[in-house]
Amino acid sequence: MKKWIVLSAAVCCAGASPAQYTPHPAMATEFGFVSPVAFSMLLSANYGELRGNHFHSGIDIKTQGVINKPIRAIADGTVVRIAVSPSGFGKALYINHPNGTTSVYGHLERFSDSIERYIHEIQYARKSFAVDVTPPAGKFVFKQGEQIALSGNRGSSGGPHLHLEVRETDSQRPLNLLARGMLQVRDTIPPKPVVLYYIGVDTVQGVPVHTVRWKLSVRRDARGNYTLLDTAALRVARNGYFAVEAEEKKNGTDNPMGVYAFDVTYDGKPAFSMVVDRIGFDVGRYCYAAALYPQSRATRNGVYRLYKLPNNRLPVYRKTVRNGLLTLDDDGRHEVGIELTDDCGNASRLAFRVVRGLSAPQVVPDGIPVDWTKDFRHQQGGLSLSVPRGALYESILLDLSEKPKQRYAYSPLYAIHTPDVPLQGAVTVSIDASELPAELRSKALLATVGRDGGRSAAGGAWKEGRVTTETRSFGTYYIAVDTVAPRITPQFKSGDDFASRKTLSFKISDDFSGIGSYSATIDGKWALFEYDPKTATLTHYFDDGRWSRETTHVLVLTVADGKGNKTVFKGNYRR
Repeated sequence: MKKWIVLSAAVCCAGASPAQYTPHPAMATEFGFVSPVAFSMLLSANYGELRGNHFHSGIDIKTQGVINKPIRAIADGTVVRIAVSPSGFGKALYINHPNGTTSVYGHLERFSDSIERYIHEIQYARKSFAVDVTPPAGKFVFKQGEQIALSGNRGSSGGPHLHLEVRETDSQRPLNLLARGMLQVRDTIPPKPVVLYYIGVDTVQGVPVHTVRWKLSVRRDARGNYTLLDTAALRVARNGYFAVEAEEKKNGTDNPMGVYAFDVTYDGKPAFSMVVDRIGFDVGRYCYAAALYPQSRATRNGVYRLYKLPNNRLPVYRKTVRNGLLTLDDDGRHEVGIELTDDCGNASRLAFRVVRGLSAPQVVPDGIPVDWTKDFRHQQGGLSLSVPRGALYESILLDLSEKPKQRYAYSPLYAIHTPDVPLQGAVTVSIDASELPAELRSKALLATVGRDGGRSAAGGAWKEGRVTTETRSFGTYYIAVDTVAPRITPQFKSGDDFASRKTLSFKISDDFSGIGSYSATIDGKWALFEYDPKTATLTHYFDDGRWSRETTHVLVLTVADGKGNKTVFKGNYRR
């Protein structure tokens, strides 16, 4: 029987005995892994945290605010993949284990010496900083607890930490490693429902329209369960569902985490259940459908939609009745229960009553019906829009409008629906460019302007009188041009003596289309520079095996943006 956790509860996560808590049915037994760090694990993120366009696929382990902490293998295994990239995991190792799992270590600063030398040679052979390598079978084998790398802050990382995943080797699906008992962190804190939303569902022109009809704060009662500030029965529409903003934390950290499971009952009967585990990368973007968007984007906590949208292929849903929709055909009171469980077995419950009584919304939306199961094409003025089937999470009433051309634009502005509605697949946006001067065509792209007036590049190119791009965001689009070359700012003076230094670096930036490529030579030979987009820095680590000491070297750096504008730096240094 499920045990509700109140303030006096004391539960330790994965590894706790069955007497301490009853695991969710999806939890598995312990795998015998060891911690990848030699100090107490504190997390800054767990598996399943809502990340906008994906669920977080592992746990983020704090490294005491610094880089270069030793990282060790969580089990015996063989390195099967080594990846280096300016984005994503930055530097990452993938190790296969005999039990059918693969561990992944991301945002590393440095691999073990043998792997570092191996990758260095491949980068020079391929003349590329970014590489993705499958080493020969058995080339790098580690024992459990053996050091494999140093922690870092590489790639798309917001601060020093280790990203750790455990995947099924065959499918490469990441697993909820805390819920499955693979590793242990201290967690005695049950998830906390903070705000309850009710979303009414109406039908307009054959299209379901979802409207947030109310939101209410949640409070804790004397018994440790959760209820609403107003305990009277809440008025709802005939058809609708709920969403809940949930606060989940672990002991010793204030970082928001993801909730592991939700179970909803209507009048005591199961109506909706989701368990966040085993989410493949091919379906991760459906996270947009699992969250109440854009409300979830506006808070540190996740706002979970307790309803399954029609185009939602996430494998997290269990018992759902009519996808979680609550339909009331009578005027009686009905009981709603929402159970939240974290990945360490702590649970909380929100209970309240509802009664039918909400009238239809005052404002009836209008627009062009777009069926998510069918391809859609539409032309309006100079705009052409193509929405392939499956690009939407459900059918919508598409709103299109045209605004006058602005001084920064080479076309009118076309408002395509709203960025508050996310997209699963890419749509094609094409704008007439027949009046664009010939000398600007190669520099043309589409751009968007936000509600705050900020403008950003959306990509694309001129072809046959139009500028076209594929995008996964609705918004306001227009034709822009980029003729301004990137900026290169050396972090040294030409002629400097680097005899006692290990690196030299540049800052690089671009006003609009973004950095597209870069290449550097020293004394006419290709040189490896590591790119960190977070700090806009290119760094060269001196390699005295390739360039001689006690001489003056000629350095040439070329940086191009997304539209082919180039800047070249030429200088020299002594080492």
